[in-house]
This record gives sequence, C-alpha cells and structure tokens, in this order.
Amino acid sequence: MPESVTTALDNDVSALDNDATCVVCPHLWREHDPLGARYCTATTVSALTRGCICG
Repeated sequence: MPESVTTALDNDVSALDNDATCVVCPHLWREHDPLGARYCTATTVSALTRGCICG
C-alpha cells in the first residue's frame, strides 16, 4: 500500500504572526474567514487551479 503524503498547513487564521499571502488568492492568510481558509487549504492540498471565493 502506498504511503499517504499530507501537507501541514497553518489553519489558524487568527495568529498574529500569520502575515503570509495565501498561495491560492491575493489575500493575507490572516484575512481569511473559516470558509475561505478551508477552501484555500483544500485547493492547495489538492493542487487545484480555481479562483478565489473571498469575493
């Protein structure tokens, strides 16, 4: 059985030191609401090419 690979992402959007720009959309990671964080995390982990839902 092949080994599963997981990517560790910091989903704590409230962290004060989380000033990184999201790799999916043009927003700072800490500006994401819970739905945006979940969407962008899933997009990154699944290597999908889809736009931003932040509106």
